[in-house]
Amino acid sequence: MKRTYQISSNLDKQISEKAQRELNLGYLNLSDECFEQAKMNFLLTLQYDNKCADAYWGLMLVKFSLSNEDELFSNPIKYKSAIHLPECEQALNNADEGLKNKYMSLLERIYKINEGDNY
Repeated sequence: MKRTYQISSNLDKQISEKAQRELNLGYLNLSDECFEQAKMNFLLTLQYDNKCADAYWGLMLVKFSLSNEDELFSNPIKYKSAIHLPECEQALNNADEGLKNKYMSLLERIYKINEGDNY
């Protein structure tokens, strides 16, 4: 799934540029399956912007060694615990309404596949 990754909107211009660069690099490294480097990029993003929902979401994907969010559905039983991870919780807590709806839509698809299972 190709989408634009966002940092918080209330940052200083110089900080904003650094945060956006690290966030973009994180997702690029994630897509190349360079998980340790992606993790470092996301952590750097959070140093510049500690409320960056997409950086927390990226850290969740790194934790599962997924190169993109679509892979969450490759093994929905394995990833059903995603919503309970602190990175996912932080992403949901810091996301604006539109991004939160996107995350919840992805997580809801996993939940529906696993409906009836005990979490």
